[in-house]
Amino acid sequence: MMAAPPASPSARSRGNAAAGGGNTTSTMLPGPASRSNGGCIDLSTSGLLAHGAGSSVVVSDPRSMQLLCVLPMPSSSASSLASFVTAVRWAPPGSAPSLAAAEDAGLGEDDHRPLRLAAGDRHGRIAVWDARARVVLHLLNLDESRSVAPGTSGGVQDLCWIHHAPGWLLASIHGPSLLCIWETSNNPRVLWMFDASPEYLSCIRRDPFDDRHLCALGLRGFLLSAVPRHDSDISLKEHRIVCGAGDVAELQRLEKEMAAPAPAPALAAFPLFSATLCFSPQWRHILYATYPRELVVFDLNYSTALSVASLPRGFGKFSDVMADPDLDLLYCTHVDGKLSIWKRKEGEQVHLLQAVEELMPSIGTVVPPPAVLATTVWQSESIFRNIDKLSQDLAQMQSSHSVIFDTNSDKNMYQGAMSYITSISEDGKIWSWHLTFDKSAGSKKINLGTSNHSDAGISKPRSKGLDFTVKINLMGQLHLLSSTVTTLAVPSPSLLATVARGGNNPAPAVPLVGLGTQSGTIEVVDVLANAVSVSFAVHSSTVRGLRWLGNSRIVSFSYNQVSDKTGGYNNKLVITCLRSGLNRPFRVLQKPERAPIRALRASSSGRYLLILFRDAPVEVWAMTKNPMMLRSLALPFTVLEWTLPAAPRPSQNAASKQSSTSKERSGEVTAAESSDETAESFAFALVNGALGVFEVHGRRIRDFSPPFNFARASQYLISQ
Repeated sequence: MMAAPPASPSARSRGNAAAGGGNTTSTMLPGPASRSNGGCIDLSTSGLLAHGAGSSVVVSDPRSMQLLCVLPMPSSSASSLASFVTAVRWAPPGSAPSLAAAEDAGLGEDDHRPLRLAAGDRHGRIAVWDARARVVLHLLNLDESRSVAPGTSGGVQDLCWIHHAPGWLLASIHGPSLLCIWETSNNPRVLWMFDASPEYLSCIRRDPFDDRHLCALGLRGFLLSAVPRHDSDISLKEHRIVCGAGDVAELQRLEKEMAAPAPAPALAAFPLFSATLCFSPQWRHILYATYPRELVVFDLNYSTALSVASLPRGFGKFSDVMADPDLDLLYCTHVDGKLSIWKRKEGEQVHLLQAVEELMPSIGTVVPPPAVLATTVWQSESIFRNIDKLSQDLAQMQSSHSVIFDTNSDKNMYQGAMSYITSISEDGKIWSWHLTFDKSAGSKKINLGTSNHSDAGISKPRSKGLDFTVKINLMGQLHLLSSTVTTLAVPSPSLLATVARGGNNPAPAVPLVGLGTQSGTIEVVDVLANAVSVSFAVHSSTVRGLRWLGNSRIVSFSYNQVSDKTGGYNNKLVITCLRSGLNRPFRVLQKPERAPIRALRASSSGRYLLILFRDAPVEVWAMTKNPMMLRSLALPFTVLEWTLPAAPRPSQNAASKQSSTSKERSGEVTAAESSDETAESFAFALVNGALGVFEVHGRRIRDFSPPFNFARASQYLISQ
């Protein structure tokens, strides 16, 4: 145990300075979460979901599946590495400092009280946010508090709020083995530190029966129990969980192969080896711990393991464990995306496998499917379920006039019970699942490794108390950005832009942005709603460029280099229709090409496309229903760009409308012919400095140098 260092005087000032620009967080669209975020997720009692995605904290509503805000971590000048968010934790409601501050400011309503959220990053910093105001209240830096070099304390592994006499304190795990407790009121400082080396601390949790009590679990089975006392000291008790031989051998092998620099936390040093725990909300002094191959039920009062359940054959390793707030069930997630449900055997602290479900449906996902990074159980639903259960119990007591009634009997505990689970996948999606439990007339054999979402009744007939079925349904999905953005394009407003089906109907302007990603998808973002409207899996490699054709079609390209002796590049061009969702490749070649595609240039109307190659001729294409190449221009271009056409005069516009109406009535021309009435041109520059203009009219391309009209040009001059 170490004495607390002096407080950092700049913590609060830097926190307020970092909060500048918090008003822009409502217009940010976050990227996907990754394994570098350590699977950090937390659901508040009011139903707000927070999870780490890159260097930001994403706050969403899992009920309505809406993105609420994005809270970026303040930039750090001490390191050039991205500050990945590795831990998030909502402050419990009704904390004393926030209530006192709200009363002093005259803010008695809940809507005006600070909604505190703690977030830690791999630089070792902890930002305490007011998520409602989207500002940083405090920025805690352990290196500055200890007056040591940046990076000495290590990144943040996990966070936990615990209660103390003045209010709520924040406990954190820094680096591999450092446990700290912070004061986050008006004078933020670290109060207490404990170094558990050579152990690797993995997670920290608060006891639901005692808000002052916390437990920290290590990768080797070290378990630390801590309770703050009124004399500013900490009461400690150490326990030891005996791990399986397979987990011990794997950890020893990973320690020899560890490539992360010291002092790296457990999630950075051993990203594929996790040890997690959770307290039982039903039984005092009981907690559940999972290691990659074991589920352990541990009694803190007697410091002994009550039962150990080994990982069934054919299952992926355990990644997390969660306890249902009301039902005597455990939910365990696995690295292969499965969710296993374990029920306590009546009369014993032994849990048996009851059902297996998949959190990543096999239909509609790519192969291999995206990994499930984090999962959490809705704690807020427990309040409504308790009210319903108490109402039913009261009605039954009044009808039977009996004082003694077993409300937790196995006959009616699971009948009609429900649970809600939210999961985060690495493709940028938030999944909301609904689980229902019903008593089954006859038990069915469990099928280990498979799951059926339409009929998810899976039971294991090991005892008479396990005869109920579980059904899981997908309630909603929030789609964020699926990968790193590599390119973007916006529809160019033009009076010549027409709808994708042809004709002279002008395409209205749309508030959309097309994004190409590193994973090969195209995301169409509605900038007004700040949400992904639709996503298309188009390419198997990185999208190198894209352009809009009007407002309902997008053309994109990708390429990959051939690794055989011949060499070359495989260029892929695809037209994506936003209305039908179809992807139509064009310019499909059987052999690799000498040069890759460098860029695309679409005309203002979307009728023509320039394909630029690296050290190769430029191709001019007519983007009709079946695209056709008009010409290949073998000139040493340095730059090309389409010119904006002049807006037609009102008289010409009226005449064109009248002529188009007469043509439609007579049926003399087709839509394809009418679409070729207006010529478009693109300007270019050559390596020798020469400038020029090409005009494209229908299928004809000619060198065009229009005379400079000083009278028309004077209309666009603006006098200062």
